[in-house]
Amino acid sequence: MNDDKMWEAVVNCDASYDGKFYYGVKTTGIYCRPSCKSKLPKRGNVVFFKTKEDAENAGFRPCKRCRPDLLQYDPAAELSKRTKELLDHYFNDRVKLSSDMKKMGVSRKHLTQVFKQQYQITPSEYLIQVRIDAAKQMLQNGISITDAASMAGYENLSEFYDHFRRQTGMTPARYRQIFADNISRRVMETPIGPLRIIASQEAILCVEQAGRISAEVDKMPTDQIIFGNASGELVKDCEVELREYFVGKRKSFDLPVKPEGTDFQKNVWEHLQQIPYGQTRTYGDLATMIGNKKASRAVGMANHCNPILILIPCHRVIGANGSLTGYAAGIEAKKYLLRMEKEYA
Repeated sequence: MNDDKMWEAVVNCDASYDGKFYYGVKTTGIYCRPSCKSKLPKRGNVVFFKTKEDAENAGFRPCKRCRPDLLQYDPAAELSKRTKELLDHYFNDRVKLSSDMKKMGVSRKHLTQVFKQQYQITPSEYLIQVRIDAAKQMLQNGISITDAASMAGYENLSEFYDHFRRQTGMTPARYRQIFADNISRRVMETPIGPLRIIASQEAILCVEQAGRISAEVDKMPTDQIIFGNASGELVKDCEVELREYFVGKRKSFDLPVKPEGTDFQKNVWEHLQQIPYGQTRTYGDLATMIGNKKASRAVGMANHCNPILILIPCHRVIGANGSLTGYAAGIEAKKYLLRMEKEYA
């Protein structure tokens, strides 16, 4: 392969040449894959290498954006994953979060584009969801509204109230009251990690990932079963049905569910329950199901806010191109559930 052919691949960001050669930029001392999306360098500043070892021996360091030093690497997926990890871990530490985000070395615009492509939601929107999810868990445990807002990373209480209403369709005080009396909960181990089941006397309120946030914030007791109370029986029944589901003996659930959210979210969650076991729908399909073809983005937001995993099967919604996109319990959990349902269908 001659230099002209390699340069053409660089100009076109041709991923089919990744691994076949690498190029270094003399002015920066960085080497890249042919598919790198960084700004195109001047031809005179480019030198080609057959292997990454040759590039490094010549004094070039790997690009942080395309990571040519890794054998198998999807820059967009890896960048999105790293961003999500930072948001999950430092949602309540603004200084640390800002510092680590800057160290990633990419523009906010590019980061937003690749994150949204991967998870159907922007980093800012995801951060709000993480913070409100943390606040919800603290309110469920009886922590004051002011403390819950502060521990979830909010410096402005009015902003917290606004975000909370948009995410849940109610005030923090109303949400806290719902979980104040006659609530049972239990954490069960599953193939996709620990899940927390929460029930009132009337219905299942939550099936959520346990341990997603730090122990400092997630101080909710693991088990709190009120014996002789309908809420305790619902939690135990839910655990039984989930165990049956994970071994392929159950394809639908017989339990009452009462997810708390906005009217739009509840409409989306109701239609999610119409997606058959072992099948998938796209966000566009779901938007059509609710009667608004242009609402794919809003549908994606509602899907991410689903408080009752598996029973309300948000894992059965995928991207238009077949990508798995985001899931509250993680992409690997989503892969597992879809693969398991396909096997047992």
